[in-house]
Amino acid sequence: MHHVMLDHFAAGATPVHRLDPAAKTVAALAAILATVLVSREHFLPLVPVAAALTVYHALGRVPLGYTVKRLLIVSPFAAAVAVMFPLLEPGRALWSVAVGPWTLEVTDAGLARAAAPVSRFFLCAWAALLLLATTRFQDLAGGLGRLRVPRVLVTQLAFMYRYLWVLSDEMMRLRMARAARDGGFGPWTLRMRSRTGLVGVLFLRTFDRAERIYWAMAARGFDGRLSTVREAPMRPADWLFAAASVAAAAAIVAWDRLAHG
Repeated sequence: MHHVMLDHFAAGATPVHRLDPAAKTVAALAAILATVLVSREHFLPLVPVAAALTVYHALGRVPLGYTVKRLLIVSPFAAAVAVMFPLLEPGRALWSVAVGPWTLEVTDAGLARAAAPVSRFFLCAWAALLLLATTRFQDLAGGLGRLRVPRVLVTQLAFMYRYLWVLSDEMMRLRMARAARDGGFGPWTLRMRSRTGLVGVLFLRTFDRAERIYWAMAARGFDGRLSTVREAPMRPADWLFAAASVAAAAAIVAWDRLAHG
């Protein structure tokens, strides 16, 4: 069974790939915070953020199709947030339709209002996606540990990512076995009961697998600290990249506050 991992392109040899995971995490968080903290009505301060992500994307040689597909996957969440603004915000009607006794109007002010959360959502998702696409998840977990993220949380994230695909394969095998037995036919209630049973079986198998993994790791001396391939300290270039990212984000937010009050 084939899975396209989020860090599928993380084995590159570009300058972006060689940056320390902790420095890249700081840069991604700086871009996200700058995007979120900019005033809702203003889009010009977001241009430097988009430009920086474009340069990072190009230097990291992440395929454009890969990025677009991943952003389209999360686009329904952005649509769910913004879909009501064009209909509820008063303004000049651009399009209207009668639905029974009601008239739905899409206004120019509503579209402008909807563009604010949508643009910010995609910029934040883009920053997170580029971080994952250019950093091995195990190295990213090590970088989070160096940033003083609680060890329990880092360990949970690492194991979740490692075994998410294993559980996905397990669920797929269970579904194939169920389909081989009943062919997907039968009353709706019976099919729902069968699917509910699959969830229970998956939970039991997950619990059993987790217990076996824990005892196997404990027998090998696991002390709660994840060992990563990249244990070298941050280089001056890494510190410079992280500091420049934070400074640029602070400058963007300050520019927005000073220019627009």
